Amino acid sequence: MAKAFNDIKDKQDIVDCFIVLLDGRVPLSSYNDEFDKIGPRKPRLFVFTKSDYTNIDKLNKLLPKFENEYDMSIVVNLKKTQSRKRILDKLEQVLFNKREKDKKKGLLKPRLRCFVIGMPNVGKSTMINLLAQAKKTRVANFAGTTRSLQWIAAGEIQLLDTPGILMPKLLNQRDALKLVATGAIKAEVVSDLDFYYEIINLINKHAPEKFDELGIKYCDDEIGKYNELIKYTKNKNLLIKNGQPDINKALKIIRQQILNFTNIIWD
Repeated sequence: MAKAFNDIKDKQDIVDCFIVLLDGRVPLSSYNDEFDKIGPRKPRLFVFTKSDYTNIDKLNKLLPKFENEYDMSIVVNLKKTQSRKRILDKLEQVLFNKREKDKKKGLLKPRLRCFVIGMPNVGKSTMINLLAQAKKTRVANFAGTTRSLQWIAAGEIQLLDTPGILMPKLLNQRDALKLVATGAIKAEVVSDLDFYYEIINLINKHAPEKFDELGIKYCDDEIGKYNELIKYTKNKNLLIKNGQPDINKALKIIRQQILNFTNIIWD
């Protein structure tokens, strides 16, 4: 993470704004507020992805946290082609002051450069490809940059895609669990059973209505949770030899169900 921050600091002078992608299901947990210290006067566009999975009403209430005189936000589904125009239009608003300054200098169509950052699985590459309307390719190497930087053209805007990853600052295991539940952190970091025990508490806090969707009742102790797991395997007819419940298979199915939750915000 330290290397990623240093890379961003080194490159901030060559970009006109930052495009920060955040997962709409974890709008707070997927952002590292240490980034606020980098280029505080550089405008930022916060792009909240996964609009088809998040709870829009709850997300809209959180957006003001990311908006100020320099920064704006937008909620999109990157699978929709119309999201391209919406993002570019919003970028024009973010970069309005920059364009006005350039006009005064006689630059009518200056090349505007934006740095795209975000954690894994948030849709960074998908957005770049959408804006560029093609599979991303290197378009130029500019002075002051290294050959490893990749600039992608999206109309009059140049997008900088770098290998650096801006991971959120995980203050506790619950924050990490939220990112596991959205696929940002690899499932292997926590066992299926431990994930099940902990995610039940998180569901109860943020979206208790999802228990009906899962087919599991909430229990606050591990014995109760395990009993519900046994019931789940039997209801789903997940059995192995001698009619014993296939716990491992059930846990993997539950994890996938949770990963596919819609209308959900974990923050």
